[in-house]
Amino acid sequence: MRTELNACRACAGSKRKCGRQMPSCARCAARGRSCVYPLRTRPASSSRPLISRAMRGSVPRVEDGLLTEVTGSTSSSTGDLILPDDIRWDIEFPFMNGDFPTPLSLIYTPSAPVVRADWFLAPETWAISQKFDTSADAPIGRVEMKKHVIVLQSWFERWATTGSNPFIHPRLYSANVPACVQVAYATLASYIHRTPANTDTVLQIVEDRSNDLLLENGAILDRVGVEEWADRGEQDVDLFTQLTRLHALMVYQIIGLFDGDIRARHVAEGHIAIQNSWAAKLFHSAAKALSNTQTAAATHLVGCLPRPSTDSQQQWYLWILSESIRRTWLIAASLSPIYVALQQCFAPCPGGVMYTNRSGLWNAASATEWERQCSARSVGFLQRFECDRLLDDAEPADIDEFGTAILDMTFSGELLEKWRDRSGGF
Repeated sequence: MRTELNACRACAGSKRKCGRQMPSCARCAARGRSCVYPLRTRPASSSRPLISRAMRGSVPRVEDGLLTEVTGSTSSSTGDLILPDDIRWDIEFPFMNGDFPTPLSLIYTPSAPVVRADWFLAPETWAISQKFDTSADAPIGRVEMKKHVIVLQSWFERWATTGSNPFIHPRLYSANVPACVQVAYATLASYIHRTPANTDTVLQIVEDRSNDLLLENGAILDRVGVEEWADRGEQDVDLFTQLTRLHALMVYQIIGLFDGDIRARHVAEGHIAIQNSWAAKLFHSAAKALSNTQTAAATHLVGCLPRPSTDSQQQWYLWILSESIRRTWLIAASLSPIYVALQQCFAPCPGGVMYTNRSGLWNAASATEWERQCSARSVGFLQRFECDRLLDDAEPADIDEFGTAILDMTFSGELLEKWRDRSGGF
């Protein structure tokens, strides 16, 4: 039995019917106002951690990382969630601002390489799609969601230790690391290496820096008493700035929502509406800016990636920027639904977008290598909810780490286990 999501505060206050869409209901979106849903929390407990020790060892992770308990202390004595064993994530799939239909001609089949130069820039590739076929999956349980949280935490730690991860490309910040990203990076490193003696100080820094980030980008405290923020920032912000501020906020959110400290969780809950708003703005700005000609799209590389010296390098850099935006949207859009579902047993799914699944493309060392891989075999550029075709025509080794994580959160464990037990190939 699922728990229904409450009406948003604006609709409840005006006694109007709320459509309960995420991240913003249709009524709030039409009026350009902040849409905030009340979060119903369960009683806290100090005896049951969010991620058990047994579960921590069941997924790939960086040793001694974000999830490692501080010896002799936890961030909070009362901050962990109590979750019944039979929680299943009951998913709904509303359209979220789907401006473009998704033509099957642009969902590249696993059997053919890319033949169009603009395969990742076409307007149709920027659709936010709802799910059409539910036959291939089952409801996602709390174990799968917790494992996914562990994976995301390990990815943030990897960025702090190596400079990249499956949604922050190694080249993305090679020429320009904006101040907000530098601050978030340093804060994340401090959090990873916190001690029992300085944990409270580190979490206070996370809170202060996240609030500063919101203020610097035009957000305001919408409801001071409950510390809920609303996005009042400028609409015309360049793509790179939008992407970098979202990366910075995601650092603070992954800490605040899942650390276990009650105060940190409260602050992060108040920032959820901003995170969702920034993610939506980023994706729609990318759809408008990058779906034109390559010449127009290339202007968005200025001040971002290094200056391209060849046409193929420009193409590669455009893919890096667009793919980073797609992957960042998928991660940002999943954080609050996972958090809400772990609390309330239900959360609307924000939908899916197209992204590249083929192993090797994300870590290609040069434009030449990237272009060669695109020409030699399928890139697996698919809508999230169309990726079941990979289970028929691809081997697990053909799918990169990001694609594998999305598959694990989209399809049933039994279906994926059967896929991994048999062999195949593109």
